[in-house]
Amino acid sequence: MQKVAAYLLERRDEMDQPTRRASETATIKVKLTEWLRTKGATSDGSSGSYTAEDRSNAQFMIEEATDPPRAWWLMRLEEVTAEGRRFVASISVTTANSSVAVYASLEAGSDATQINPVDIDPKTPKIIRTLLNLPGQWYHGASQLQKLQRIEGFERGGSLAANLVDPARTVPFIVLTEDNGELALPALDRALAHDVAGLANVVVLDQEGTWALTDYLGPGFRCFGGAVRIYWPRLDQAGDPSRHPRWTAARLRGANNEQAHNILERFRRQVRATVMRASAFSVVRPKEIDEIRTYSSRKTFAEMKARASSLADFQVLADCYAVDNDKLRAEHSESQNKVNELEMRIVEQEARYSALKARAEHSERQLRDYESTGLEIEPDPDTEVPPPQSGEIRYYKKKYSTPAHDVMVAVADCGCNNWENAPKAEKAKKGVMRFEGDRSDWKTFQHCASCEGGGMWKIRW
Repeated sequence: MQKVAAYLLERRDEMDQPTRRASETATIKVKLTEWLRTKGATSDGSSGSYTAEDRSNAQFMIEEATDPPRAWWLMRLEEVTAEGRRFVASISVTTANSSVAVYASLEAGSDATQINPVDIDPKTPKIIRTLLNLPGQWYHGASQLQKLQRIEGFERGGSLAANLVDPARTVPFIVLTEDNGELALPALDRALAHDVAGLANVVVLDQEGTWALTDYLGPGFRCFGGAVRIYWPRLDQAGDPSRHPRWTAARLRGANNEQAHNILERFRRQVRATVMRASAFSVVRPKEIDEIRTYSSRKTFAEMKARASSLADFQVLADCYAVDNDKLRAEHSESQNKVNELEMRIVEQEARYSALKARAEHSERQLRDYESTGLEIEPDPDTEVPPPQSGEIRYYKKKYSTPAHDVMVAVADCGCNNWENAPKAEKAKKGVMRFEGDRSDWKTFQHCASCEGGGMWKIRW
């Protein structure tokens, strides 16, 4: 079996009281039980069958353990198709000392040993979206899990940029930008938000917000004009931008008149698989689960010893078994953490390889033919305009003004031919320096006296 996705939803606010945690746990368990009943579960007990959508052989099992006041409750659903494919969804609720956590994992594989490709298209279980819609805030680690949001304006765009570079961020952001007020594909924002609920935050950014993103993050991490970009956690502005894949509007809209609906569905599946694969490798289940189960097991052994106190040999055997069990659990937990860390590195290398491959092929081909619906939509290479050369003349226009500097963009010659020296244009100079990577070795810095708005500049490097 291979894990294909993992979710961690945490309640932290107002969870300091045991009664509040117990109430929240009860609410979540009710929702899980109702979800199971909608699937046609035939029993309210700890095991039974239910009706799978494809009429597969479907069974469920419920486990629980306690370490008062902590508790753990698990629902495991398993489906085996007629073709021998096995799908397992496990959803647990852990009541910890100061929080309540929902951990879910999706696994897929074969019911028998065989070397054969398995084509799967995992999707977020409906229960995850149901839980996310409950009142209150959900977290994943240090980050809030947010619903689809729209960010407008330079200031709010800057706040988003600050969030993206926050080293404590634990969830990816998928940023969608507009091209003339429209997304590259119809309803793309709602589709992606639906697909990655509980795994990533989806944001729609207006044009002013995109300028803030470029200004704060630098040209290498820009996203504008209908483009879509995945910003993974641990964004390093001095690192490789290709780690955070970007698709331009032209690439998303395709070529040769392929229908937008077909491109949308293909891109949805691609993004969904990318984010889910990352979650499968990097989301770690709450450590309290092993602690609670260990305590529960030890308690069971203690009760067994009490009932068989006259059997000295059995008591010694039970003691040894409990010690070995604790040791094995600890070793397994440590090994699993190491595996998760190594697998996350693999995901990062795969993302980097995909972007580098796109960059290498960019000079050899035009936009790929999208008519073959089985092909992925590759992210665009992050090709940048080369830095200014000595003697070169470039033109810049002010888009916005901040208290410390102007936000500049490179433009063509305005054609006014009415240039004046501007020795005191400090905010404009700082804006050009930020745009060109702290370059300030210009020979002349002139302002157009004819252009309206006072924001057109001619610079000879």
